[in-house]
Amino acid sequence: MLRETGEIPATTDVLVLGAGIAGHCAALAAAESGASVLFLEKSSQPGGSSAIAGGAFVFCGTDLQVAAGQRDSIDALRRDLLESGKSKNNPELIDAFLANQLETYDFLRNYGVKFQLYMPPAPTIARAHTTGTGRAVTSLHMAARAHKNIQYFSKSAAVRLRRSPGSDRVDAAVVYFGGRELEIVAQKGVILATGGFSRNRDLLQIYAPELVDAVKHGGIANTGDGLMMASDLGAGHADLGYVTGSFGGAICNYPNVVNSANEIPPLLFSFLEGGILVNKHGHRFVDEGQSYKALSNIGMTQPEGIGFQIFDHKLMQSSVDDTSVNNYKEGLIGGYIHAADTIAELASKMEIDPSALEATVARYNADVAANADSQFGRTSNLVSIDTAPYYIAASANALTSTYGGITIDAGMKVLDWFGAPIEGLYAAGEVVGGFHGAGYYSASSLSSAATFGRLAGQAAAAGT
Repeated sequence: MLRETGEIPATTDVLVLGAGIAGHCAALAAAESGASVLFLEKSSQPGGSSAIAGGAFVFCGTDLQVAAGQRDSIDALRRDLLESGKSKNNPELIDAFLANQLETYDFLRNYGVKFQLYMPPAPTIARAHTTGTGRAVTSLHMAARAHKNIQYFSKSAAVRLRRSPGSDRVDAAVVYFGGRELEIVAQKGVILATGGFSRNRDLLQIYAPELVDAVKHGGIANTGDGLMMASDLGAGHADLGYVTGSFGGAICNYPNVVNSANEIPPLLFSFLEGGILVNKHGHRFVDEGQSYKALSNIGMTQPEGIGFQIFDHKLMQSSVDDTSVNNYKEGLIGGYIHAADTIAELASKMEIDPSALEATVARYNADVAANADSQFGRTSNLVSIDTAPYYIAASANALTSTYGGITIDAGMKVLDWFGAPIEGLYAAGEVVGGFHGAGYYSASSLSSAATFGRLAGQAAAAGT
């Protein structure tokens, strides 16, 4: 039973449900607009998936880009977002993001979020502004707790939304708090920022059955509460047919695996930086230079849906600190990565045929020397695996997030199946569908959630 102490108010101007990046931006924006805000989080800690994500935000036109000499444009970012989403994105949401993302960048910095510009290899445009895992949420949470217009409570799970009998407007939510059920009235609006449903097996069975047993990387409270509450009121759905995994979710202590329901494993993509992927037979099975999303379905076809990442000491030196992505050193300490002085010993640790893996690595190294992948035509990051110690990580599809959910308009109002607004109800973040379309543009999740959260907070405070 979730329990919390204190007296939760029965009435507020704006009720924000969920304390990830979207919820924090919504709460602060509403409070800035003069509204009283009741800010509730289901779990014991704020942050949700935002606190364990890699910490990169896509922005266009920032001072950091200008200083780095990056020639970027809104049109170019629009093109890339639509291309990534296979043009299944909702253009209204794309335009709303593009028109407001630079102000969101300044908004975040005003609340103490510090960015660095990640510089990818040319000719890729540098758009990913990094903060480190969880740092943005930490800064925003400190600001929210200090704001006189915001009251925050954890361990407060919303389970139902209520409409006003007279106007049919959403004006209240039923919340479990301190072991009892309360009804909280929101005089101006309710904002859903409750995250996705990566931890709800029943919803995965409906929308993405192939990912039911995927490695779970999302927030531990991501059980689809907002999706279910809004759907109960007739909210429309978008992008739920495009939920995909990310191949690279690390498996702890393989082959002696002990699963934990609340485990949050690291994401390892060494294969994108020069490592290789092999299956249980010790054979490569794909061009590793593709994105982790593109590798999702391919990886699932391998025995037990498992691939083993192989790399060496050279790549270990590129371990990224202060993030949940490609933090190889932390993965080694945590039992997600194993080390050995020889390839044969590495194979034995994972119950792979040593001679098969030795032959695979030898062939790959010969291809690297010839600058031509004779098996799969890989062209990016052809790097030899020849410097001990060697490393191996058992990996599978990771469900980091479920980028599909309820429909909203450009004003962040939740829409019903017929496209009409459900008055009084707003949404932002992973609970929303329509922005990402049929794909995912890397690092667009946190920036879009922050932008839409800010817009939702402003709209709810204004009652528009």
